[in-house]
Amino acid sequence: MDFRPLTDADLPLMHRWLNEPGVVEWWEGEDVSWEAVCDDYGEDHGDPVEHWLALDDQREPIGWIQCYAIADFPDEDEVRAWYQLGVPEAAAGIDYLIGEPSARGKGWGSRMIDAFVTNIVFGRHPGWDPVCASPYEANIASWRAMEKAGFSHAGTFDDPAGPCRLMARHRDAA
Repeated sequence: MDFRPLTDADLPLMHRWLNEPGVVEWWEGEDVSWEAVCDDYGEDHGDPVEHWLALDDQREPIGWIQCYAIADFPDEDEVRAWYQLGVPEAAAGIDYLIGEPSARGKGWGSRMIDAFVTNIVFGRHPGWDPVCASPYEANIASWRAMEKAGFSHAGTFDDPAGPCRLMARHRDAA
């Protein structure tokens, strides 16, 4: 598994993935129009978030993953919930998806998350610890992939779309 930064040339792929029914189910309520995808994921997106593509063993893109310092987003509801559950300001956040439907259910999710956290988040950002994400409680495949990648359940909080399961992995567990 390898990673490369997302570029503007990848935006048609991101647009397709974000509109794929298996992704839409968990991206509910997000604007995934062409304009929104360009604004949110384009090289000039303007926020301190790193967007990456995950590549399979043949170096074909199968997923997307991002990381960010949560301290850069103190007003986000998700980050405030994490702070209330004891997550420190030095933490990182990740979000991810397996975009190619044919790649789902084959272990790529846990491999992608584990390799990304080890090589990109902890490898490039020595001050970030722990790494967190909060998939919906109902998205069992997502939080199970996180467990397989060394994350543990650190709490649950309510989101308007349903309860979320805070998952965390500490640097010393890498």
